[in-house]
Amino acid sequence: MLAARRVLQASIYMKTWLIAALLVRPAPAIQASGSEAPRKADSVIGEVTALDLSSRRLTVKTDPGAPVEVRADEKTIFLKARPGSSTLNDATPARLEELAVGDRVLARGRLAEDKASLAARQVVVMTRGDLSAKQDAERAQWRRRGILGVVSAVDPARGEITLQARRPGGAQATVIATGEGVRFRRYASDSVKFSDAGPSALAEVRVGDQLRALGDRSEDGSRFVPEQIVFGTFRTLAGTVARVDPAGGELTVRDEESGQPVRVAVGADARLRRIPAELGARMGRWREGPGTGGGPPGGAPEDLLERLPSTTLAEVKPGDRVLVSSTKGSDPSRINAIALVAGLEALAAPRMAGGRGTRGGDTELPPDLMDLGISIP
Repeated sequence: MLAARRVLQASIYMKTWLIAALLVRPAPAIQASGSEAPRKADSVIGEVTALDLSSRRLTVKTDPGAPVEVRADEKTIFLKARPGSSTLNDATPARLEELAVGDRVLARGRLAEDKASLAARQVVVMTRGDLSAKQDAERAQWRRRGILGVVSAVDPARGEITLQARRPGGAQATVIATGEGVRFRRYASDSVKFSDAGPSALAEVRVGDQLRALGDRSEDGSRFVPEQIVFGTFRTLAGTVARVDPAGGELTVRDEESGQPVRVAVGADARLRRIPAELGARMGRWREGPGTGGGPPGGAPEDLLERLPSTTLAEVKPGDRVLVSSTKGSDPSRINAIALVAGLEALAAPRMAGGRGTRGGDTELPPDLMDLGISIP
């Protein structure tokens, strides 16, 4: 699942870079026969899934999902681009032999009529290793300079957002002072992919949204100056698994708040984790404070999900108690899981976000588990 997330994150770099690259260095026109006017080159972008060096062909799984065979010849120009660069000005010459399965490429040339193959005039590659290194560095930045919480107030006139960052013992209010140059992105409804998050603005932020920002915090933690803001309207569902369909990628959960069954689609991009019994006992004592042996393992609280052991849908069984996060969609009886945590039976019965208790319990989940929606971009 981590590999799948990295592919999704890589698509963001490539798409942004593609737009800039096409503007800075126009694709060569393709000579048309007869009286037809020349047209600009077609392009495909995606991940290399197969290479045949002898025939100078590579198979690219495009971002929409369809495979395209890219055919190179001796005149095809290969370039290696640096992840994060907005132009091809610092790209370096490359060779077909340097490409590897898992690399991201932009191929430009002429698509066949059936769009199943492309005769390439230019192939630009971002290697899997370079992308991974950049993503690791950026994730480290979000952990070190990021903040995560729930929006409690929005002041458009002053350009400020008040964020409640949940912590054991209570929530800390932080004012996020937005200004010119701040990049806003909003998770799309019914989507679990960060790559589907679209450009947004302060005017779209609502009370109750989950929000993650990258920037600089004041010494006392009361104010935060952001560079990037990612937010979305999320739904957190706690309940007992009634049915599991691993082949269909779906399970049915009885919502502990409404008592109604909810179908949960669990795709390849969803993050599935399980709370081990021993960790559950520690987390169940999170409110007792330091020195009591309670709370999650070391690290930033909002990264708890990343530190839990992975699981699979096949390992989730009827009767398991789970917590599911999703964006709010149009059908409350069906959701797409962004994250699913099994093993809640190791904890006391949860209280839902906003202070509403679930059936049969009067204690709260550790706040770390209530902010499952927004992963580190």
